[in-house]
Amino acid sequence: MKITKSCYAVLGFGYVPPWIINAGFIIGGNKTLIVDTGPSYFAAQTIYGYAHNLKPGNEIIVVNTEKHLDHIAGNCFFKEMNCSIYGSGGINRTIDDLEDDIREWNDSILNVKRRHLREEKIFFENTKIVNPDKTINDDFIFNLGDVQAKIFSTPGHTATNISVYVEEERVLYTGDCMINKYLPNLEAGGVSDWKIWLRSLEKISGMKLKFVVPGHGNVLTADEIPSAIDRIKTILEEAIASGLPPTQEEKL
Repeated sequence: MKITKSCYAVLGFGYVPPWIINAGFIIGGNKTLIVDTGPSYFAAQTIYGYAHNLKPGNEIIVVNTEKHLDHIAGNCFFKEMNCSIYGSGGINRTIDDLEDDIREWNDSILNVKRRHLREEKIFFENTKIVNPDKTINDDFIFNLGDVQAKIFSTPGHTATNISVYVEEERVLYTGDCMINKYLPNLEAGGVSDWKIWLRSLEKISGMKLKFVVPGHGNVLTADEIPSAIDRIKTILEEAIASGLPPTQEEKL
């Protein structure tokens, strides 16, 4: 999906129901920046194919917006393609994390025969753990030729969350700091993390954006962004008050 002159979104990769996952890329004069690599080797092949075919001569580099495997499990394919992979220094996933994801997928298969046959392994075929090989910090800038992509921290969902901003075109890739329509996943943190998340949303709300590519759900347009931020803020504030994520019922 083309958003602006340089910015693209790749939407709707499957994951444990009902989640869909997004990635994207930014095409510059001599480099293309991939934003997240999807939940599997196969997803990464699709992202790479779109990006490479639109500007075949460009060097391709990758940035991960967070540590969760639905956003970075495709790193293994990009590593095979000799692409540099950037991300927070806090991203350090292991084979045990991947095995946990595979078990969760198996548990989600409703048909007993398919579950017994371990058909979830088809989804994860060739998928391996590859962590970023280059660390980025706040205010890091990717110079892609005739366009720049600026990195800034937006933690809360996890401590590793970053956003990618193309100021010239007013496009922001947020990873899971923002999602569209889904209940945000608060289970990865606690009250202190959720307060940090609110501050990250305040940072985004002060920006004059035309588009937000969220970690999950459809691309948000300028008119939709304020209400999407307010919705996540309300969910966070309620979770902070109760001490519980929205998917967990209060104990009696």
